Amino acid sequence: MRIPIAMCHGTSRRRQPPLDAQHLEGHFRIAAELGFQSISYDDLARWRAGEGTLPQRPIMFDFDHPAASIRHEILPLMEGYGFAGNLFVHTAPLTKAYPTGEWMTWGEIRELMEAGWHIGSHMHNHFKMSYLAQHDPSGALIRQQFERCDALLKANLGVVSKDFAYTSTTWSRVAEEEVKKRYRFGRLWIIGTHYETDEGPVRFAELSGVTGPDEADGGPPHGARYITRETDAYRLPSMELEYLIYEADAFRRYLEGALAP
Repeated sequence: MRIPIAMCHGTSRRRQPPLDAQHLEGHFRIAAELGFQSISYDDLARWRAGEGTLPQRPIMFDFDHPAASIRHEILPLMEGYGFAGNLFVHTAPLTKAYPTGEWMTWGEIRELMEAGWHIGSHMHNHFKMSYLAQHDPSGALIRQQFERCDALLKANLGVVSKDFAYTSTTWSRVAEEEVKKRYRFGRLWIIGTHYETDEGPVRFAELSGVTGPDEADGGPPHGARYITRETDAYRLPSMELEYLIYEADAFRRYLEGALAP
């Protein structure tokens, strides 16, 4: 089984046409028409452990950052198609006086949870993992970020975080070792072919252990874009909706690739 996993940071106007609610609804409609059903990291963990089953056509929808548009624009759309998402929270915006309306409140994140959403960690500040590892090879700075994020999630949501999403397209061996000590999954982010690491640029294909050349669309081999039973639990992929699968046809091909024998 190949599980497609799409992610974004809420609605965005960084490109034209924008990744707005209308654009995202088109993607949700395609997934529903193809018979996909959303799953959480709890579902994924049970399946990989051989303790549970998945829908015939599972899909994961991930969202990084507590952006207000996720609650007010995306949640209603997804509910209309019977989908629920996985939200990875970096907690710094929830402790400061940011511009009104930019970020969710703790109460709004609880509303996502009540709608069946899964909550994971994304550090406290949104630092690059390779940067932290280079400045502190002991891992102490990374641990501090994890600890503060998780403490705030527990205090404000009652969540004991089990899963982590890396920040940006950065990775380090130090960070991965710290992730392994604390979480059951570590999720990466695909927007191109390479990752920034504490050892220099590395192909995503190499990180994921998938052989073959990168694809013509500017991304890694197709086999590196899906979750399987064999995928490293601390190097899970996710496909950014603003990049390689932004266009409806590209998103459809990505989902159909999960169905190919």
